[in-house]
Amino acid sequence: MLIPLLQKEKSIDDFVDSDEECRLGALLADREAVSPDKKLFYKEINSIVGTAMVTLTARERTILVDRFGLTGNEEMTLEEIGRKMGLSRERVRQLEREAKGKLRMLLASRERELCYT
Repeated sequence: MLIPLLQKEKSIDDFVDSDEECRLGALLADREAVSPDKKLFYKEINSIVGTAMVTLTARERTILVDRFGLTGNEEMTLEEIGRKMGLSRERVRQLEREAKGKLRMLLASRERELCYT
């Protein structure tokens, strides 16, 4: 019962080795975790791109969503999208290129917001 009372509290800034090269915080850090600022950046990007996607036609939106798996589904090939929509692979490629061009033009004015530094 007395042992916990006698132990000194540790700070995450305390060194845990005798050479004073490794801090406790370095051992506790989750290297897989996404930082809060990156989470906020990605959320903002999704909002900006989502708003721009609304300006596309339903067919263009469907092609981009399927092609890049934007709703969490697997990415689809041009051939697969073509079969699904009753179009040739080449026509799907052309529509994809046009849709991406429209998005580029719409998002050009917000380029600074889209860069994470």
